Amino acid sequence: MPDSDITVFLHFTTLTKMIKVNAPIVDSESILKYIPQRPPIVLISRIYQCNENSVITGFDISNDHFLTQNGKLTESGVIENMAQTAACMAGFEAVVKNSPPRVGFIANIKNLVIHFLPEACNEILTEVKTKTQVMNVSIIEASSYCQNKLVATCEMKIFLQENA
Repeated sequence: MPDSDITVFLHFTTLTKMIKVNAPIVDSESILKYIPQRPPIVLISRIYQCNENSVITGFDISNDHFLTQNGKLTESGVIENMAQTAACMAGFEAVVKNSPPRVGFIANIKNLVIHFLPEACNEILTEVKTKTQVMNVSIIEASSYCQNKLVATCEMKIFLQENA
């Protein structure tokens, strides 16, 4: 069950799309340099692609992660994975500028559709594209896939806090 006030609709249609990724540009050993989250809340294992407008990440879903229940990543886990994928875009830019990643806050989630909950022992690939950015506020579109099937889509408004 969702643990927030967000209404989640599970759709049982199977939508297929292939995301092609090469070797990761950031692996699990160094991912924490790019996101402000720390274990046990980390929901990104690697970055495959990243530029100023888009990013693709991978997350290895494990049975022992606290956002996995009954062998599946929860709705909250899917949403947090999307948010962390968006955050790592800003984190990637911060690392290039030799500064720490900024903390982000989800200001709004719109048009969230979860088609299915991915099972543990799989990788979820998440692609985030920036639609609009004004000062510290970004509007992004996120899509997550597992085994080439669409897991979820949404639009998020994210506020990035300035570093002190």
